[in-house]
Amino acid sequence: MNIVDRIAASVDRLQDRLSPRRFYPLLLAVLVLIGLLPLLMPGIPGGHDMYYHFSRLHSMCVNFRLGEIPSMINHEAIADYGYASGLFYPDIFLYPTALLMLCGMGIVAAYKLMIVAVMFAAAFSMYFCARKLSASHFGAFAAALLYTWSSYMAVDLFVRAAMGEFLVFIFMPWIVRGLYEIIFGRPEKFYYFSFGFLGVICSHGLSLLMLTVICAAIILLNALRFLREPRRLWYLAVSPLPALLAGCSCLVPMFEQFAHIDFIIKAETNPLIIERCMPLLKLFLEIPASKREIWIPPGIGTIFVIVFIQRFRLSSKRTNFEIFRDILLISGVACLLMATDMPAWKGAFKPLAVIQFPWRFFAPATLFLALGGGMTLATLTAGDRDRQRYWLRIVMLGCAFAWFLNVGYLYAARIHERSITRGFKSGRPQEASGIHYLPLGSIRDTEIRKRGDVTQARHPVKCQVARPRKNLLEVSFSGNTLDNEIELPLVAYYGYAATLRLPDGTERHLKVGMGPHKLLSVEVPGKYPSGVVRVCYRATFLQRLSQCVSLVSWLVFVAFLLNKWRKRRAEVS
Repeated sequence: MNIVDRIAASVDRLQDRLSPRRFYPLLLAVLVLIGLLPLLMPGIPGGHDMYYHFSRLHSMCVNFRLGEIPSMINHEAIADYGYASGLFYPDIFLYPTALLMLCGMGIVAAYKLMIVAVMFAAAFSMYFCARKLSASHFGAFAAALLYTWSSYMAVDLFVRAAMGEFLVFIFMPWIVRGLYEIIFGRPEKFYYFSFGFLGVICSHGLSLLMLTVICAAIILLNALRFLREPRRLWYLAVSPLPALLAGCSCLVPMFEQFAHIDFIIKAETNPLIIERCMPLLKLFLEIPASKREIWIPPGIGTIFVIVFIQRFRLSSKRTNFEIFRDILLISGVACLLMATDMPAWKGAFKPLAVIQFPWRFFAPATLFLALGGGMTLATLTAGDRDRQRYWLRIVMLGCAFAWFLNVGYLYAARIHERSITRGFKSGRPQEASGIHYLPLGSIRDTEIRKRGDVTQARHPVKCQVARPRKNLLEVSFSGNTLDNEIELPLVAYYGYAATLRLPDGTERHLKVGMGPHKLLSVEVPGKYPSGVVRVCYRATFLQRLSQCVSLVSWLVFVAFLLNKWRKRRAEVS
């Protein structure tokens, strides 16, 4: 009995019964589920950034219960001095997970469900976009599997637990689909480009920076096409507007903080970025082990090399499809090289050093090579079932090796280290994402923890600190005789407001600022010898305005997309 032939015959019968239109999406869904089977084990391996993102989720739940929506400040972070996670990191796509936790689900279980949702959304985003570009169900399946079972997806999901980055995987294919329409196809479909960038804006700021630079480079390379067809320039100019309007509630609070406060990230470049560059040999090898002192990820997978080489077996008639396919493949290679020390990271590319890790370019490299590879295999197989079956085996084996090697290695390592996360308990230093978003010149988080819940005044005054709620600080003072400045146990962010409650029950607004240690301070006039200072974070006018603009823009954009979908359905029927 030839087992291989019997399996192949069974697959053919199933494909005949379902048709490729149903067979490949079903196969993709099954494989995504198989790839996530390790999540059935109790707990989850502790990833690099997992504690920080768990802290964000925990803070959102605490703040939601207090009526603080959206959640701006993680009030429990840095020994209750607060860390502005919600001002610098988009939270909108974390709301479903936080709501599950509010309904009683454990944080690990809710996080696992989010991973499952992200994997399926990323897989079928790529499938849909590749299907429209390649006109092949098999090509779309190959692109989606290359994308979701890539080693860098495994690293982002499990090893790094980089919540913002793995959310971006959902939206990157839509950006590429929109680029194709703007440059080669029907530019009136620019809304794919807008939707993709809107998702990135609401997911991860550094990915937004990288993808903006990459898309600008691709557009510049096709400048002649825009000059030949100037109407495409109009759609190109309009395409970012829906994303910026709907995503301004994520961007405006961050830029408002930068406009009023100098943060450590503004003054500190990353001197170790060269040391974090990838050796050329490791760009593709998906082997997770590394002897370097500074951690670097495994390569994106040797299966990409195998698929990429197939391009040289094809002739080209320079159709739009073929030109765009080659642009994607070249862009993928260029992004890989950006992860090495070849770019002048201390020269022309110094502004991009803010990304901290050059191997972040693995995400767009995976995107371009997966989609370009799927389009290559679509042409190579050309609907031939034998060829599709042959390449189906190669792609599945190659992707499975990259995915399960990294996921399996991580699970084995964390089990051996007894580093399986089963819950969350606040209080560890990792509640803040490094020190980049502390005010420049402020005392560091370790010193803050030693300092404790105390105040420091310019002139002698007796103070007593209380926190009746997580989002409210009260300082009772007495013996004040001069115009005074009291530095509070709070990290200074723009948007804090202070009121003074006098012994007779009346209230006065106080001016807030920064104390000598760059912590939040309040100015208390000498005419008030005693009282209670109450400090809480209140959203600024710009923040509230941006939230209203975003909400209205989201509703308009969704209505626009639904209208397009209904028209398309009507045309088909």
